[in-house]
Amino acid sequence: MKFRSKLRIIIDTREQTPWAFPDYLVDSRRGTLKTGDYALEGDSNFAIERKSLNDFLGTISSGWERFCRELDRMDIAKFPAKMVIVEGDYEKCCFREVEDDILPPEHNHPRLLPQFVNSRIAELMLKGVCVMFAGNSYYASALACSIFYYRNLEIINND
Repeated sequence: MKFRSKLRIIIDTREQTPWAFPDYLVDSRRGTLKTGDYALEGDSNFAIERKSLNDFLGTISSGWERFCRELDRMDIAKFPAKMVIVEGDYEKCCFREVEDDILPPEHNHPRLLPQFVNSRIAELMLKGVCVMFAGNSYYASALACSIFYYRNLEIINND
């Protein structure tokens, strides 16, 4: 992969509402990715998996085995990192204290206690997966853009 003035990002065809990237930084197009939801064009060794907060919580509970199979496709020998960006705040997975009251987590999975969420995130980390909470899709796409920028530099420097 050679240096380009703009990043070329492939958005998996299964993405229903893809992230928006700044036109002056990114040329994006739809395509089929073997793994992940977003990747640099021509880079088969790195992808970003996108999750809404509720999708992430469902994935680490009832969808755990399937998700682990997806992650296994990201061969650690080839992939420099396994990346999941969650469009939500970690705080919404935790109990909070407000004016002497303990408030439950703010998500649609009432049976998922913060301890469970933390244990799954720890398991993911030990599988080499970086989970980043980005607040919303705007921040998530900005974070992805930065990650792809540095991934592109890494590729250029290794050529």
